Amino acid sequence: MEIESVLESNVVDLTSLKTFFASDKDALIQIIQVYISDTEPRIKTLEESLTNIDYTEIKSISHFLKSSFSLMGIKCSEEIAELEKMADRKEEDSLIKEKLNYIIPICKESIVEYKIILQKLEAL
Repeated sequence: MEIESVLESNVVDLTSLKTFFASDKDALIQIIQVYISDTEPRIKTLEESLTNIDYTEIKSISHFLKSSFSLMGIKCSEEIAELEKMADRKEEDSLIKEKLNYIIPICKESIVEYKIILQKLEAL
């Protein structure tokens, strides 16, 4: 099985990863591992914000995730940038929670997808 056959997904857009790293299995593994390990705890913190809004934390996490979402092809990169702005402006809790309820499931799904891709890459 070749790397290209592993880099298939209906959940995430793998265009950037294919463009920059398709021939470097070790780099792909490392990038995906870092994405998972950096993103999982931050998503848990965002989930906690559904009950207790912490504007500073939401802004910080959103800012951090913004760049990785673009590289990793996560389908809510525009929404995470918008969430950062909303937290900065300290918009109404209900609006922040609405945005979080949209973003969190997409993030979780991307983590699951990348774990599957990672297993396949490691098996090559």
